[in-house]
Amino acid sequence: MRRSNSRLYAAERVGVVALLLAVAVSLGAAGVAGAVPLEPQRTQSGSTTEERRALREAKMAEVAPPEKDGVEKGLDWLDDGSWLPKIRAGWHGFTPTLGGFPSGSGQAFGVLWKKIGLGTDFPDRTTPNRIDINAQAAASLRGYLVGAADFNVLRLGDTPLNLQVRGGWQRNSQEDFYGFGMDSELENRTNYLLEGATVGGAVWWNAPDWLYVGGVVGGVDLLVGPGTDQRYPPTDEIFPPEEVPGLDEQGRFIKYGAFAAVDWRNQGAPSSGGLYTVIYNFWDDVDTDSYDFGKLDVDLQQYIPFVMGKRVIALRGKTVLTFTDGDHQVPFYQQPLLGGHQELRGFNYARFTDLNSLLLTAEYRAEVWMAMDMAIFFDAGKVFHEHSQLNFKDLATDYGFGFRFKTPQSTFLRADFVFGGEGFHFYVVFDDVFDQLAVFQRVLKNVQ
Repeated sequence: MRRSNSRLYAAERVGVVALLLAVAVSLGAAGVAGAVPLEPQRTQSGSTTEERRALREAKMAEVAPPEKDGVEKGLDWLDDGSWLPKIRAGWHGFTPTLGGFPSGSGQAFGVLWKKIGLGTDFPDRTTPNRIDINAQAAASLRGYLVGAADFNVLRLGDTPLNLQVRGGWQRNSQEDFYGFGMDSELENRTNYLLEGATVGGAVWWNAPDWLYVGGVVGGVDLLVGPGTDQRYPPTDEIFPPEEVPGLDEQGRFIKYGAFAAVDWRNQGAPSSGGLYTVIYNFWDDVDTDSYDFGKLDVDLQQYIPFVMGKRVIALRGKTVLTFTDGDHQVPFYQQPLLGGHQELRGFNYARFTDLNSLLLTAEYRAEVWMAMDMAIFFDAGKVFHEHSQLNFKDLATDYGFGFRFKTPQSTFLRADFVFGGEGFHFYVVFDDVFDQLAVFQRVLKNVQ
């Protein structure tokens, strides 16, 4: 009985649902058949939605983007970096230059003439037997002068073998000397003139692209005299010549040596990779036979990028060691120096001199905008007399912050504010804080 009643109730529920569906369908059909088009919605002003939309689109089409002022245009031009290759391209091969002398020279100005790929329409780094010629002349506000020229043949016989022949003359009119060692006195500052003429050649193998291995030979004729800086006495008035090797006699040298470098830095202003350079030169005194010596230069640079390359930790470690036999000595003007805008920035240029040196530098660089990095840095270093003193004890230190103005190709201007050391120092220079010269260019520098 209960089962039959439940069936009856179920049948009734189904019938009710079917009736409701039929009514809904019939009402919907009637509504569609009798539908009246809706009037466009109007605002209080009487305009329709379509009219207002068309009016907005017309106004947007008439609106011009805001014009940039002179400052914004200048920053965009600097960001773009396309101006630097144009300057470097010069006029008929002539290009203005800035800097290039030691930090005590004052601001320097010069001109560079270069011809890339002589006799070749479209030279590139793979062009066999490519001939490049460079000539340079420069002068500084304190009387420093330089003239140099080099002739290069790259990829000799379509191989990775390269050749450079170079000659030059340089006059450093007021080089500073304070005495030897880390305990030299600031009050003993003197100055001397160093003049040198060089001629030589280098040959190197460049394969793979990140490896350079080669050798160098050349002749150097050096002259030492009284400096031109009237603020400080000549060196020979304060220091006895018998205590300063090479002060009262100079000679001619034959220089020969070897070098190797691994360079896997990124192109342009370095922000990743590394440069590891080893150079050894032997200087043979052909006049007095008193100043035969060897010099080993090890320079290690590492760049660690992060935050998508917008932050960089730049590290450098450099040591210069000299070697002598018997009674031979190293002339004072050929001994390693520390101080100045590149090495131990919290001290005057050439503040410390001795037979050997050690330099450590760390920089944290953060890109403020495309054309400028801000840097926080720390330097530590020392000069020392014995090789056994090559350690991290008794280092002079400094710290500071600065700005690096750059293009995608290079860092072209640097401002550093330095503390510690021997008081505050401020530098504005047209170069990178780390030596960016190619290894084969370093071994043929005019004076050192």
